Amino acid sequence: MKFLVCFDDRTEAKKTLKVAQEHAKIWQAELEVVNAKTRVEPLKHATVKKMEEKMEGEVKEILAGDDPTYEVQLLLTDLTPGEQLVKYAEDQNIDQIFLGIEKTSKVGKFLFGSTAQYVILHAPCPVVTVK
Repeated sequence: MKFLVCFDDRTEAKKTLKVAQEHAKIWQAELEVVNAKTRVEPLKHATVKKMEEKMEGEVKEILAGDDPTYEVQLLLTDLTPGEQLVKYAEDQNIDQIFLGIEKTSKVGKFLFGSTAQYVILHAPCPVVTVK
């Protein structure tokens, strides 16, 4: 089994990774920890590498003490984060998605959209939300 964990620097994402870790132990699943960002302008390779290393360090720290099989991915494309995560889940045959959620105002949803809403409505597999 493969679980996709939607990860960023928010507290909810860190909680989500811990919940996914517990489920991965039970189901003997691999974790695919993914941070999806919309690329607004071309980034230097060194900048992307630094972002990947920071993310890998955070994930390793959170999963410390327990060593599930996991892979860390940083996705930078022209798609929205929600579209990237759904596409990744389809392409990688993900069995379940773990997604942190937070309360957002109506104005916030209107201006920025809702990644969580997009993933929940378009995912090819079950989605577990963590608050």
